[in-house]
Amino acid sequence: MTLPKSRLKTTLIAAAIAALLCVANVQAQWAVAHRDSAKTDLNGIFFADKERGWVIGDRGIIRMTKDEGKTWDKQEAKIKVSLSDVYFRNKDEGWLISSGARIFHTTDGGATWEQVYQAPHSNGAKSEAPELYSLSFPDKKKGWAVGTEGRILRTDDGGKTWQRQESGTKEELVHVRFVSDKHGWVVGDKGLILFTGDGGRTWEQQKSFTREHLYHIEARNKDRAWAVGDKGTILRTTNGGLTWESVASGIKESLLSIGFLDDRNGWIIGWKGKILRTDDGGKTWVEQESGTRANLYGLFVRKKQVWAVGGDGLILHYREDR
Repeated sequence: MTLPKSRLKTTLIAAAIAALLCVANVQAQWAVAHRDSAKTDLNGIFFADKERGWVIGDRGIIRMTKDEGKTWDKQEAKIKVSLSDVYFRNKDEGWLISSGARIFHTTDGGATWEQVYQAPHSNGAKSEAPELYSLSFPDKKKGWAVGTEGRILRTDDGGKTWQRQESGTKEELVHVRFVSDKHGWVVGDKGLILFTGDGGRTWEQQKSFTREHLYHIEARNKDRAWAVGDKGTILRTTNGGLTWESVASGIKESLLSIGFLDDRNGWIIGWKGKILRTDDGGKTWVEQESGTRANLYGLFVRKKQVWAVGGDGLILHYREDR
C-alpha cells in the first residue's frame, strides 16, 4: 500500500525527529565530569568503591574523589614524572607505577606514598632506562607488573618485594591482566600475546595473527578475553587464547583501553576521542559520540561505573539514559 504524500511527509518528519533525538541521547550519555586545571595528559583511573576514585597522569598528577566523581582533589605524592597505572585494593591500600620503572605503595588512601621497587638497568648504567607500564593484582598478596625488555615482575607479599619472571621475549610488554592467581595474559609490541596458566612460572606465546602494537587486554575469565591496539585492532578469544579472531572496528585510530561491565556490555577508547561500545560480548562494535577529539588513554568499567580519562586533563563519565 502506498502512503498518501501528506502522510508520507509526516512519517518522514517523525522519523527524522526520532533519529535526532536518538543521536542527542547517545551524545548525552558521555559527559565531561571534570577538566583538570593542570591540563596535562591523564593516563589512568581507578575506583575502589562507588564513592572513592583516583586519576593519575603526566608530571606526577594524582587526583582523588570521595563523592562519586563530583569533585576531584589534589594529592601530593612528591612524584614529578609520568604515572602510567594505578590500582587500589580498597579505599586505603593502593599502588602506582611511574616512569623510571618505579612502583609506589600507599596504605592511607594516597595521602602518602612509599617507593617499594625500582627496576635495575639490565646491562649496566649505560643501557636504556627500563620502564614499567601496567600492574594487576588478582588477590591481596599476588600481583604482576610488566614493561620494557620483556620484563614481567611478580609479588607474593602484597607488593613489598618483586621478583622477575622469565617471559621468553625481549619485546616491550604494555599491559597485564590476571583473572586468578594462576591465569593471566600480557600483550605488547608486534602483536605479542603471552598467557600463563601456572601463575607465571611459564609463559606461552599465543598466535594473534597481527603485527600491530597491542596496548590493552581485558578478560572475564580464563576463557574469554579481548585485546586492542594500533590501526583499530580488536582481537577476541573464547577458548583461552587457543585461537584469536580479528573483530571489525570500523576505524583506523589506535585503540588504547578496553573494559567490560558484564559478559555482554563493553567499551573501548582511543585516539581522537574514539569510543566504541558492544552489547553482544565483543562480536560487533558501534562508535559512540564522545564529545571530544582529545586522545583517551585510561578506562575504568566496573559495577555500573564507566569512566574515561585523556588529554588536556579530561575526565569523562558515561551514564545510561533510559
